[in-house]
Amino acid sequence: MSTAFEFPKIHSFIPFYTKQPNATVLNNQLDSWCEILLGYCQHYKITSMSPITGKILHSQLEEDEIKDIPSLFENKSIKRVANDEFKTLIFKHLISNQNKAELKNPKSPENGVIVFWRSLAEWAQVLYSFVQKTGQLGSVLTVYELTKSTDSGLTDDIRNLEYDLLVKVLKVLVKQGKAQILMSEDGHEIGGVKIV
Repeated sequence: MSTAFEFPKIHSFIPFYTKQPNATVLNNQLDSWCEILLGYCQHYKITSMSPITGKILHSQLEEDEIKDIPSLFENKSIKRVANDEFKTLIFKHLISNQNKAELKNPKSPENGVIVFWRSLAEWAQVLYSFVQKTGQLGSVLTVYELTKSTDSGLTDDIRNLEYDLLVKVLKVLVKQGKAQILMSEDGHEIGGVKIV
């Protein structure tokens, strides 16, 4: 990670951290938060966050880079932090109004939200292009080979891609007739993927 995310000026506006009482103003406020959240997640390659605390649950960056990521929901220079209730409202807006996120498990929101700073179709195209460019179409590949391998020429776009997001991306490729998922013997994990 070479540069810090540049927060827009509104991130330094004190009332921005408090839920606004007027419905129109609140909707605009939530739209602004969602726009910042998506840009922040894309910059830091964050694919999931806690919808309650705003904590980063997964980033494609290396461990040593993740610790240096500034908080999205806090601005120390103006001594403001969005409370957990407001953070939850922001994530609900991102999910329901913008369709740019999805709960990992609707029955357990604490498990996190997958943030779609790229659409699933865009992720599917990135993954398909990688497999095509590396001459692996028709080969059975493991999840490790698709997201972690140091030998396969993985691009930064898919390196360390979160498993839950990968499953959703693969399902898009299956619907497009471009992939087959082979489940492990216990049927709970993906054993392999054949992208054609």
